[in-house]
Amino acid sequence: MHPIMREHITLIDAGPSSMRFYCCHRAEVVTYAIDEVGGRAVSLADGRRALGDILKQLDKQDLTHSDLEAFFRGLIDDNIFRDAASDSNVEFGPNYEARLKRQLVYFSGLAPAGRTGRDIQDSLLRSRVLIVGAGGGGSHMAVQLAGVGVGNLTIVDHDRVEIGNLGRQIFYAGRVGELKVEVLKSVIENISPETAVTTHVEKLTRDAEWLGEILPKVDLVINCADYPSMDETSRWLFDACYPRKIPLIPAGGYNGHMTSVPPTLIPGNSTCWHCYEKTTAKKVSPFGKLKLSEMKSGVFLPATVAMAALQMPEIVRVLTGCEAPRFINRRGEFDLNTCALRVEEVPPTPGCRTCEGTA
Repeated sequence: MHPIMREHITLIDAGPSSMRFYCCHRAEVVTYAIDEVGGRAVSLADGRRALGDILKQLDKQDLTHSDLEAFFRGLIDDNIFRDAASDSNVEFGPNYEARLKRQLVYFSGLAPAGRTGRDIQDSLLRSRVLIVGAGGGGSHMAVQLAGVGVGNLTIVDHDRVEIGNLGRQIFYAGRVGELKVEVLKSVIENISPETAVTTHVEKLTRDAEWLGEILPKVDLVINCADYPSMDETSRWLFDACYPRKIPLIPAGGYNGHMTSVPPTLIPGNSTCWHCYEKTTAKKVSPFGKLKLSEMKSGVFLPATVAMAALQMPEIVRVLTGCEAPRFINRRGEFDLNTCALRVEEVPPTPGCRTCEGTA
């Protein structure tokens, strides 16, 4: 064992009988009853020294190797320390690492035992994500994914930039008339040169043939296509993803000051899209056959940005496995006016073979 304090932990102070650490991930102070010898052990734990070396420098005859190992094992189990001897040999290009240095500290707080923030970042770099739709939601989603270091993005859209897009699709400024996917590719290459971007000028339909070519090459699908409606396009994509066991995250909506966060759809492990639609139909559209697309509702740029930002942590969870996804069998609704997020359960439907993963 080569113990070292995790990157997201700060030692606040050390007294004769206790030590206090601040965990930025949990935003809390953790206090341990640690004597002067333990304090010296902590100061020597830099990841380069093995337990035997630390024991020698402590020069405490009644302290055994097993005692010292148990001491640091407790701190490791609490995610305060980690064992550098078990770190993977992940290496990044110098620019990539320098750009994401502070994010690696954040990911250190997410990393479970046996993994580091670098491991999570490496998982993102190796991830392959398909974004369907490069409008307001899709463009912000793609840029944020590139910003956090996702290594491979495939973007599908058939539209060209129009002047009416620029109120919320701000990355297309000055590029009216050009294909959205090509403009977005050039934007992402400037933000994250390490992100490989593949574009397809295609339209999503119920039986789109291009899906069969692209889906086997991706780890996650994010639906940002809102024509003819988010419900219909999510239904089409779920039916295509489910038999291939590919997770699908519908990107939600952002009408007026309300931003919706649909559930994370993982085949065999979550509510299916069809049952989700049935469960929420009356709540989302309580006026009979009136669709959301027919309601007079404005669109506010911050709501578009909020939609992408709210789902980014969930996307990281799905791609890296650092934590369990939070929106399996749940949906959220964020009110931009009150800054309140309401979350409700959307459990699998009893008897639905798709929800139960038996279809």
